[in-house]
Amino acid sequence: MRGLRIAGSTVLYLVIYAAIVMLVNQALYNWVGDPGLKEWIAGNSGIVLIVSNIIVLAVYLPLLRWQKISLRDLGFVPARGGSLLLSAGTGVWLGLFIATFTRLPWIKATFPAISDLVAFVAGGSLIIFVLGSLLLGSLLEEWLFRGMLFHTLRQRLSVPWTVLLQAVLFGAVFMNVTVGAFAALGAIVYGAVRAGSRSLWGSLAAHVFSTGTLYIVLQWAGDWQSGTVGLLALISGLGIAAHVLLLLRGSGGRVEKGRAVSDSITS
Repeated sequence: MRGLRIAGSTVLYLVIYAAIVMLVNQALYNWVGDPGLKEWIAGNSGIVLIVSNIIVLAVYLPLLRWQKISLRDLGFVPARGGSLLLSAGTGVWLGLFIATFTRLPWIKATFPAISDLVAFVAGGSLIIFVLGSLLLGSLLEEWLFRGMLFHTLRQRLSVPWTVLLQAVLFGAVFMNVTVGAFAALGAIVYGAVRAGSRSLWGSLAAHVFSTGTLYIVLQWAGDWQSGTVGLLALISGLGIAAHVLLLLRGSGGRVEKGRAVSDSITS
């Protein structure tokens, strides 16, 4: 019975998110009649994120209150010592990796949908990017996948399976195998940061720094040679792995220390 309730909550959260995003997208791109406004929306696609994320959060807040799920349950607790800096560092490396990896010639030629996704996230005017992708986009994604879904799935699953499943669910939202698989890899990194820092602030910091780094690098990467791009992709991939391992190692050490203290008290 509990498993069905968890599955039902998971589906409900995702359906609400997908339905609102699709409705807002339909309204902005097909229901707006003014030619000037339509052209502006086409050049600032991030407006879809701004409008839809505000509506989604407005729906989620009373839903969580009705389910008696607190912000603390979602992970809005102080990150363990030092993990916030590691989380931010992971985000910088991830943003650099996404920016360089998707600019590799063979990636652009073979998987253009991935490059289009990156262009969507970092597109539009600066104010639209900051409000849409950097702030509201990062907050909503972390709130839903590393907050609500992480909390829900963790009630029945281990941490590794929770990190993996929330990433799979995030990838499934895109309804495209190639784009979804690439997005899921990023969600695994954010999920690992969430688990390692033991706080939603950790994954949120990683997400904000990742998106910000992506935007900055794309402004300067126009003339980079493929060799430079490939080298940076390799270095940033190693940087991600190193930071995540340090986060998980620190988290594991704290757990073991807590268990040792508990055993000494009860013995």
